[in-house]
Amino acid sequence: MNEYELFYIVSSQYTDAEIEQIKEQVSGEMTTLGGTMVSTKNLGKIRLAYPIKKQHHGSYVLTYFDAPAEVIATLDRKLTLRDDLLRHTLLRRRPGSEKETFELTSYVAPLSEEARRERHKDSAEEGTSRPAPRRRVVEEVAPPTPSSTSSEEKKMSIEELDKKLDELLDADMTKNI
Repeated sequence: MNEYELFYIVSSQYTDAEIEQIKEQVSGEMTTLGGTMVSTKNLGKIRLAYPIKKQHHGSYVLTYFDAPAEVIATLDRKLTLRDDLLRHTLLRRRPGSEKETFELTSYVAPLSEEARRERHKDSAEEGTSRPAPRRRVVEEVAPPTPSSTSSEEKKMSIEELDKKLDELLDADMTKNI
């Protein structure tokens, strides 16, 4: 038997009692396929990073179990067909991972007002004040003075300009040969 972990999200439309029934149903499916349950943890209702099936919150459940490798594809297919699960993932677990602890937090968009409040709250808890805004130092630069040759140059006609351009292009052509 191999060791697996199943992480799934139950739609927020279900009550806590209904979520317990869903957990029992999922565990029952595992045991009927020949698996043995190790532990199940309800991690709570948390805001999703993006809407799934028009749901913005979901109850996260983590289950550790042992099962033969040949039943995993069948279990995955059965979980995919369930309407009460928004998402699920089924992984082989590392030995001892069921004893590890962790904390899930709701997703907060980085540029949202809520994220701004969190950053401000965190800096207040650390005892640091908000850094002073940086000020740009702009040096005053005098406008460029017109060159003396530009006003003294004589104006050329179009024909003279074409002739001068042809001379320059012919000179470049002879240099490259």
